Amino acid sequence: MSRARWAATWVIAIALATQLAGLRLLVVSGSSMSPSIRDGDLVLTARLWLGGSVGDIVLVKRSSDGQLLLHRVIEEGEGWRRTKGDASLSPDAERITDAAVLGGLAAVIPTGLFTSLPFEEVAAQFSAGRQVGLSVSSASGARAEMGAPVLSGTDAQGQLLPGGRATWTLTLTPCPVGLSGECTGSTNTLRIDPDRFASLATGGLARSIRLTSTCRPVGSTAWTASADLFTAAWSAASVATGRLASLSAGAAAIECQVQVTLLGSLAAASSALTLPLRWGPE
Repeated sequence: MSRARWAATWVIAIALATQLAGLRLLVVSGSSMSPSIRDGDLVLTARLWLGGSVGDIVLVKRSSDGQLLLHRVIEEGEGWRRTKGDASLSPDAERITDAAVLGGLAAVIPTGLFTSLPFEEVAAQFSAGRQVGLSVSSASGARAEMGAPVLSGTDAQGQLLPGGRATWTLTLTPCPVGLSGECTGSTNTLRIDPDRFASLATGGLARSIRLTSTCRPVGSTAWTASADLFTAAWSAASVATGRLASLSAGAAAIECQVQVTLLGSLAAASSALTLPLRWGPE
């Protein structure tokens, strides 16, 4: 057999072996698998390393948006697996079916020198981590004081994962009785600010938030549920759909905990959002 035929035979054999093995060479984007796999590393996955047992690192295609994910299996059942990034504090929101597993990790090339090469990327945010903040403005005469958030379900960078929560504690003092102007009104409410939210409302992330609140009189130990709402259902035409707490003018100050939960079901147009709230008379 001629050298050309030998070469062609080897090329065909390698191509067939590659296809049968389901080999993929991917560049990692993100850090949720650090320190074992870092941003910019090359990874080789293969169907022959299908894995899927607890402890294995698998390549999957997420059903909600088709994104390729590379995470470690932490739980398995009949026809499904639960995955999690090594640097993440909480598991991924979606269960992974057998059909969604594309292969297992075969090799890692630990270098960031290849990020400019035209390889297909596999995300290592892996679960659409998002920076979510909260800001509160108050009417002249009312007062809102806010502490630092307590985070649950974040990645190593402090970004919320789907199902992750950030909880702020606010001390709210209503307008005194008898004031005019911006403080006119018998009831003070904490609510989504319609003016500032309007510019954010078209973004997927702004519609992927669940807000819950509990309140109590300052000094009390008993919390009372106040609201449970979704920004996707909020309407400026009906302010009540965005109301988190209410208090009569002139009443004593209250302490509220406002919890923001990131929902993984909707695509987010950006990676950060500061949710605007307003405190004062409606």
